[in-house]
Amino acid sequence: MKLYNIYKNLILESAKDKILQAINDKISVRIWYRDSNNNLEERYVFIYGLGKTKAGNEAIRAFQAFGGTQTNNSKWKTFRVDRISRIELTNFKFYKPVNKVKGGENIPKYVGPSDKSMLNGKLDNYVIFDYKIK
Repeated sequence: MKLYNIYKNLILESAKDKILQAINDKISVRIWYRDSNNNLEERYVFIYGLGKTKAGNEAIRAFQAFGGTQTNNSKWKTFRVDRISRIELTNFKFYKPVNKVKGGENIPKYVGPSDKSMLNGKLDNYVIFDYKIK
C-alpha cells in the first residue's frame, strides 16, 4: 500500500505541475478523466483555475471544448485532480475568456478567482487576463 501511495502522489504532483503551467501560460490541455462511474474519457479543456472543493478535494475549474461527459453542462466544469489519470499540454494558447471569443457569446462568462463551488468561494490559482473582464 505504501508503494501505491508514493506512486499516486508522484502522478498527482506531476499533474499539478502541468495544471499550474497551463494556468500561468494559458495553454489548453488534453486530459484523461475518470468520472464518478469509473469511466475513463479523453477531454479537451481550457483550465481557468485550481482550488479545493467544499468537500476538500483539489480540483480545476475548466471550460470543456469537447470530449466525453456525464452531465448536461458541456461547457464549464469542475474536475477533481485525483481523477485525472493523464494530462498533456497542447500547442494552443488562449488570450481571452471563451465568452469573449467570436462565437462564444452564449457561453456563461468567466468569473475570475471567485468561484462559489470552491472552498471559501475562491480559486487558489487562476488565469489572469491582461484586461478587465466585463
